[in-house]
Amino acid sequence: MSFTNIDLVKKHIREHALGATNIENVSCHFLGRTPFQLPHINILPNSERVKGKEQNIPTQEYISFSSSDTVFLSHQELIFDTVVVAKDSSLGKIYVENIDYSIDYDNGRITRIPEGSIPQGSDAVIWYLWFRICTKDADYNIDYSKGQITRIASGVIEDGQWVLVDYTVEYGLLSDEVIKNAMVEANDKILKVIDTSYSNSTDQSLVTAETYLSVSILCNIKALEVMTQNPGSTASPKGGSLAWSNMSCVYRERAFDLLKKFRKDPGGLCSPYAARSTR
Repeated sequence: MSFTNIDLVKKHIREHALGATNIENVSCHFLGRTPFQLPHINILPNSERVKGKEQNIPTQEYISFSSSDTVFLSHQELIFDTVVVAKDSSLGKIYVENIDYSIDYDNGRITRIPEGSIPQGSDAVIWYLWFRICTKDADYNIDYSKGQITRIASGVIEDGQWVLVDYTVEYGLLSDEVIKNAMVEANDKILKVIDTSYSNSTDQSLVTAETYLSVSILCNIKALEVMTQNPGSTASPKGGSLAWSNMSCVYRERAFDLLKKFRKDPGGLCSPYAARSTR
């Protein structure tokens, strides 16, 4: 008998963000109505942003730092490395990114760096390219569980167009089948440890222990996943393969700590305690 269930394990993963990974700028090529397979499955619903380049001539804006060192532009989702900022439209004085100003590309925001060469309270001119954000159910359909995205013919995405997609992966490469297999493995380990009288128990400690052990196994799978994606490196946006392995050990220890009171009677004689001499 399994003590936990898939909903409990997935709830634990979700609440503790164990499998959440932000993915950015995945190139996606739409051909007719053929679904495009993203490199991940189990995408967090409504986390996606489908971005299409709609212009070749940069947008020009006049900006002023008279009231604040931060200015919001007319558009968000600026295209990386397309921004030019100058003192005026003659381009006689061009400012340098991350020295004179910083850019928040996602939110369309420019900030003057006080130590830079843009005078406080001055005006400037900015040129940039930006992405159009496509709309779900109008421009595209998406199957979150399968990681497939399909162009809608009546939308703004042209047949054959390339777009970039950002999204959050809810469980990495952990499908329901993988989670169920982890639960079976966890249950097998627990049944080998506990007394048979608890095999059909509904004790909450057993439920929690099997949930933790399942999560431990899934963390090991994530460790291997990160290692495969980053061969020869322990660095990753989530701390790397080593971090997942360490997390696996923590959950495993918690699980077996909960199982102590359910363990089988080892039988036989116990080791005697050493008696302290009163002499």
